[in-house]
Amino acid sequence: MMVKQKKGKTKKSVKKTAKSTQVAVKDFAKDMSKYNYTTIGAILALIVLMIGFIGSWYTVSGEFFTFSGSIDFGLMGTTVSGAEELTNLVASVDIETTELDTTMYVALITIILAFITLIGVLAKIFGFGEGLKIQKISESCGFLTFILAIITVVYFAVNIPDISGLKSLLNKVGTSISSGFGWGFYLFFIGAIILIITNFWSRIVRPE
Repeated sequence: MMVKQKKGKTKKSVKKTAKSTQVAVKDFAKDMSKYNYTTIGAILALIVLMIGFIGSWYTVSGEFFTFSGSIDFGLMGTTVSGAEELTNLVASVDIETTELDTTMYVALITIILAFITLIGVLAKIFGFGEGLKIQKISESCGFLTFILAIITVVYFAVNIPDISGLKSLLNKVGTSISSGFGWGFYLFFIGAIILIITNFWSRIVRPE
């Protein structure tokens, strides 16, 4: 027995499926166009914070009688660039790192929260869970991340590592010594600014 296919119904079913897919794609594209700046901002903030975290937060550099170099104090440790003599000088001085360790812990928590914020943004875009609820949680987490990032920067600025002993020693063998905040410190601050701008943008485009 031959079974005849109902071509009319099959075509209608295909058209209906195609139309549903088209609508879904348009809705997704509309969502993406609304939240792409939020996504880019969250990703950029996380990257900048992470690079700042591993960078130099305080730098001492100078020209010495027989060599030149710099000493970078970061949250991940101290790096000496230059001649071996400079490395030996740094090793001979006891440097208090309590402030750096405290800054590192707070900065690490900040990065973890920034990562959670990014996950929330992506979850909202791809429709996981209750969209509006997830976005509000993500925004709250993002704002808390900003506050922690600012606390990290301010704490470090107020509690610069005590390297007076090192500077005193370097002044004896150097002709020109300079010191100041490193590029990691400034990048971490920039990451915080990007994050708060992203947070405000997310609130502006959020449907009520």
